Amino acid sequence: MLMLPVYLELGAVGLGALSGALHALRRGADVMGVLAVSTCTSVGGGMVRDVLLAQQPAALRSSRYLLAVVACAVLAVLFVPWLSRLYRALDVVDALLLGLWVVLGLEKALAFQLPLPSAVFLGIVTSVGGGVIRDVLLGERTALVSPGELYTSVALFCGLLYVALAVGLALPAPLAETLSICAASALRLGAMWRRWHLPARFDLLLLMDRLRARRPPPPP
Repeated sequence: MLMLPVYLELGAVGLGALSGALHALRRGADVMGVLAVSTCTSVGGGMVRDVLLAQQPAALRSSRYLLAVVACAVLAVLFVPWLSRLYRALDVVDALLLGLWVVLGLEKALAFQLPLPSAVFLGIVTSVGGGVIRDVLLGERTALVSPGELYTSVALFCGLLYVALAVGLALPAPLAETLSICAASALRLGAMWRRWHLPARFDLLLLMDRLRARRPPPPP
């Protein structure tokens, strides 16, 4: 299993808190609102994962997680004019963290001997849970249900790719983790920068009608 160094894990939590704080400030939240949204964004997905696994959430077992959230929220409040310029950079970080948290959630599920479909589901919950809670608190439409948004689909792709590499091909865990995270991050960044979207809906009957209309007429 991938074991994150403490500084990297705290950095990921801190960046998530900073992203949540900037979203809250953009919506006009007060200091307590900023703190609440920061906390939910940074540790929400991991806490949902641990609850589903009937475990005490990691964010509650150690005070360093919440201290990192508070520190980043205070920085956002004090330096919001300067930090507001970092939205594009935070988008890049969010894309990089998307695949990372999928793999972490999936591996923890596999460590608890969950079936592969359940493990992939838990990885997706871990990666998108914090952002969904943030958007609900701020009254925004979450990317989870935005038509055509390559967000949850990227998380699903990352989970399936990791299972194919680590379980199907039996690649070493570090190599499977690195390939899955890099592929998911590249796909998410490409979708944001090139504005790639999935079809909002798929009408099979309409497609069949169009195919029949393109057929050449029968010979006389």
